[in-house]
Amino acid sequence: MTRQRAIYLKCLDCSAGSPREVTLCTAFDCPLWEYRCGYHISARAYEKRVRAAFSKNTEEIKDLEREGLKMADFLPKKGSRRPLQPENQGVA
Repeated sequence: MTRQRAIYLKCLDCSAGSPREVTLCTAFDCPLWEYRCGYHISARAYEKRVRAAFSKNTEEIKDLEREGLKMADFLPKKGSRRPLQPENQGVA
C-alpha cells in the first residue's frame, strides 16, 4: 500500500466512510489535511475534486457557507502550495 493510499484510507475512516466528507473536511489543522484525497492539494485532480463538490451546492455546502467557509478555503493560495487558512480553522 502506498503512503498516499494509507492517508486517504485513514481520512476515509475519520469521515465515517464518506469520500465527500474527506473532500469537504474542515480539520484544517490536521497534519494529513493536505493529502486527505490521496494526493497533494497542489495536484490538478485535487482542485477538480473540490470544484465538483462545491458545484453540487448540497446542504453540506450550504452548512459550510453558513460557517463562513468558501471554496477558496479548500484550495491552495495562488503562488503557494499551501491552502488559505480560514479564520475558523479546525471547525468540524
